[in-house]
Amino acid sequence: MLNLPAPLTEFLHGHSVLSMAVSCNDLPWSANAFYAFDEEQGRLLFLSALDTRHGEMLTNNPQMAGSIADQFSDITRIHGLQYSGIARHLALPAEAAAALDLYYRRCPQARGMVAPVWEIRLLHLKFTDNRVTFGAKTLWRRPETDPDSTPSVRP
Repeated sequence: MLNLPAPLTEFLHGHSVLSMAVSCNDLPWSANAFYAFDEEQGRLLFLSALDTRHGEMLTNNPQMAGSIADQFSDITRIHGLQYSGIARHLALPAEAAAALDLYYRRCPQARGMVAPVWEIRLLHLKFTDNRVTFGAKTLWRRPETDPDSTPSVRP
């Protein structure tokens, strides 16, 4: 289990829609998706067809980034998260089943949806919380000792 700071885990469990930025062949694209946070493995899970624009781009270039935020007009209430990670379609049935179980517990309305499940293996998180003080930041990086960490991704 990864030791993410409490403000990060609380925020990730308390939200349900992410924004992702992807690119392939020097072409950028963005998309939104409902997600479930897997705290134990430090990943975000989402459903998406392989033939979507972001699905095709992630298949060719899994390095991606994104954000999760609310909309506030009062600057002192603004708080949100930026992340970078590696996306991967979970094609193995056992992997997909475990991820879908977690996803459906978080998003039960998606049970009838037929779409592949993906993970975003979180590498770097930056949480800004103006409720604490203007510009307050909490940072996290996946430990370098993690055998699956990919140091080529930079925030």
